[in-house]
Amino acid sequence: MNDFKQQISNAINERETGDTNKALEMFLQIDKTQLKSEQLFDYLGELGLTYWHLKKYDEAKAVFKEMHKYAEETGNRSYEALALRHLSRPEFNENNTDTAIKYAQQARQIALEEKRQDLAWFDHGVVTTLIFGKAPTEEIKRWFEIEAEDLYKTSRNTKDEIAKWVWTSGLLMDRARVFNNTTDLYLALMIAEQFNLARRKEQIEELIQKFKSK
Repeated sequence: MNDFKQQISNAINERETGDTNKALEMFLQIDKTQLKSEQLFDYLGELGLTYWHLKKYDEAKAVFKEMHKYAEETGNRSYEALALRHLSRPEFNENNTDTAIKYAQQARQIALEEKRQDLAWFDHGVVTTLIFGKAPTEEIKRWFEIEAEDLYKTSRNTKDEIAKWVWTSGLLMDRARVFNNTTDLYLALMIAEQFNLARRKEQIEELIQKFKSK
């Protein structure tokens, strides 16, 4: 059990700080038939996220749908929240912003009811879909405040340093999109470089270039 846990942890670390393609290979080398229930769900989530980072959206969505089916079969509400949060991603809902927002809000509500410690990540999902759906700025700003407060609470309790700074930089990236300037992007870039968040650094630099090319 500990070996599988370490394998998954190593693959996650490779994805966030190293080579995403290598991380995918590491995930695919894990025999998911040998995983316990909780490990299997974590594995599917991380595998789907790795496909998403590689922009293999069809593969990612298929994995997240498998997650959702598994959550329904087991009746695990916490798992359901995770699956819906992933399925709310704009890349999977290009022609249906309402569905993206609905999934994100459902995921956040379930996460709150289940007292998940990563509530800020679910807040981020709501913010992302509201931006995607071109919601009123005041509504998005309200959710920024909710996300920031939950992120502070999460940061005091989590031992996952990578996740904490990925979420913080994600909040700054969203603020840049809404307020249409690069101020928060350079703060996010400082965080990404400080904590060797290779994937996040790529995303931030890509967004900065988009601003510069306007």
